[in-house]
Amino acid sequence: MSIDYIVTPVTREFLTWGRECGVPIDLMTSSGGTVTLADLTRVLQSLDGFTHDIKGEEHNFSARLDSIEMYDWEYESNDPVMNQAFGGTHTSPRESISIDRLNVKNQSPALSLHGDITLVLLIARKLAQSCGPQAAFATCDGIPAFFLPDQQMPVWKEPWIDET
Repeated sequence: MSIDYIVTPVTREFLTWGRECGVPIDLMTSSGGTVTLADLTRVLQSLDGFTHDIKGEEHNFSARLDSIEMYDWEYESNDPVMNQAFGGTHTSPRESISIDRLNVKNQSPALSLHGDITLVLLIARKLAQSCGPQAAFATCDGIPAFFLPDQQMPVWKEPWIDET
């Protein structure tokens, strides 16, 4: 199952919001920098076992990352029309994610990530190492996690289990 996540530079407002949500983040954490197309390209190119496709320009770009490892899955429905259209065995990447640049008026540019949580964590961690502190939050719960350049695990309201 995949969920949409927003990754954006840490600001004082995000730190305050995080504290209000119960995240034990230091309010003196430095602000982060906006992720550029070059930053994202470097991160995606550094990941072994994946292919990537990046499109667009600096202010409007998108990317897709797929694992080289594939798996087979079956689609079967009680609906014969759906089975006719989609039924049978399919092959997909084991992990994948799509990334879009968000340019919201009066806000720092951010990234929208949709895909496997393991890739969200990996990409946000690597972006924090090159762009400074980044905040990430699922659009379904809105509780920010903070990715800091000098920490392996994000700071969140509950401990993370590192599966990456």
